[in-house]
Order: sequence, then structure tokens, then C-alpha cells
Amino acid sequence: MRRRIETDAQGNYRFRSIVPSGYGRPPTGPTQQLLDQLGRHGQRPAHIHFFISAPGYGHLTTQISLSDDPYLHDDFAYATRDELIAEIRFSDDQQLARELGVQGALHRLNLTLSCRWPLRR
Repeated sequence: MRRRIETDAQGNYRFRSIVPSGYGRPPTGPTQQLLDQLGRHGQRPAHIHFFISAPGYGHLTTQISLSDDPYLHDDFAYATRDELIAEIRFSDDQQLARELGVQGALHRLNLTLSCRWPLRR
């Protein structure tokens, strides 16, 4: 489920992925035992990780969270950022799906990521 994506000259990119679902910690594991003591659940909302790098810059690890997840603003890892929430649009356009090489249901999201801090080494 990992791949390398290169941007065009304007920094635009396209990627293809499965639509992830949220998940929980194993209910009998040590992480959940700690969360139980803190009165917290062990659920993570649906998200897609990105590891971003460029020559001469530091590496950035981030995630895009999916807007329709019930745990979106109740992530036990406190990892949801409003500027990184994406809404998936469901499409029945089978011609577009074929043009994009997708068989079955087509889901799309658009998100603009901007870096507001210096990452240059």
C-alpha cells in the first residue's frame, strides 16, 4: 500500500488508493489497557498517511482524515487537523472510472496542502 508520487512543476499530483476505514486498537492489548485507565477509547478515524520529501528539505509526515468518519474529531491519537480533512465525493460516472483505470465504484477527493513552516535544511 505504499508508492512514490512525483508532482508536476506546479506541485500537483494524483494518487490512487482504496478508501480506508477507521480502526481500533486490539481490545486486550497494552495500548487499550492504558487508554481504558485514561477513560479513552482506542478508535482511529479513517485516514491516509503521506510522507513528503524533497531534496534539501526535511521530511514531513502527515495524514489526510476523511470527513465522514464518526471518530473524526475524537481520535485517540489527537491527530486530526481541520486543514487536513478531505471530503470524498462518490461518483457513478463509469466512463470517467474507465478513463482513470478504475473498475467498480469511483470515489474522488481534492485537497490542497500547503506548507506554512520552513522545512529547508
